Amino acid sequence: MSKIVSQTKKIADLTAEEKFSMLRLLSLEFLGVDKEKFDHDLGEKDVVALLRLETTEGEIVGFSTLMTLELPVKGKKVKGIFSGDTTVLPEYRSSGGIGVEIGKYFIKTAETFPDYEVYYILISKGWRTYKVLPSFFRHFAPKYDVPTSEEDKAVMDAFGRVKYPDNYVPEKGLIVFEPEQTQRLVPGNIDAIPPVDPDLHTQYFLEKNATYLSGTELVCIGRVQSENFAPLRTRLIRTANKQKE
Repeated sequence: MSKIVSQTKKIADLTAEEKFSMLRLLSLEFLGVDKEKFDHDLGEKDVVALLRLETTEGEIVGFSTLMTLELPVKGKKVKGIFSGDTTVLPEYRSSGGIGVEIGKYFIKTAETFPDYEVYYILISKGWRTYKVLPSFFRHFAPKYDVPTSEEDKAVMDAFGRVKYPDNYVPEKGLIVFEPEQTQRLVPGNIDAIPPVDPDLHTQYFLEKNATYLSGTELVCIGRVQSENFAPLRTRLIRTANKQKE
């Protein structure tokens, strides 16, 4: 199997060829991908975590765009790290490279804003995407075995109001679009079909976001702090940082 290399790159530094490759990859997994909207969404992001073959100049086989938002939560200073367009070719998902890059971005953001509470914000229209959360965090919301706290709900609602004021439904924690307004998983795609015997995380997602195949997004958050990182994620980030040194 080819060597997999991950990197984080500023959006401003992307070449036209790299942007085209990202758009092509997104179109393989989702219906309704529109170049104009893709370019607009990409332009508002800060960086992109890239997964490439062999070298940092190699073929792009996965990516996740990221931006940092100020969230108006009463009585608190809060930053949200929002994960936007994300896709990885199925055969390269086990590499973990995208997760390592996102984890390093978590740490960098927390260090840049030491006076803020920092949260990762993931909007999920697929059960596999939702399961990124337990791979990153010990505690996250919403979660099948823990009621969402008032503090977490306030962060989720603040994000909804800031980023999707016309589509966020706070009582459900969902961002609801008209089907023609958003991307939807390609029918038959590995991410569109849940397992016959789903685990508790998958089952919970399917209950919370029953209309996910129409592009409905579930707003999810996890607090970015070292004691909240899942053990495996902590080890991967530490290893990556040592290799960088």
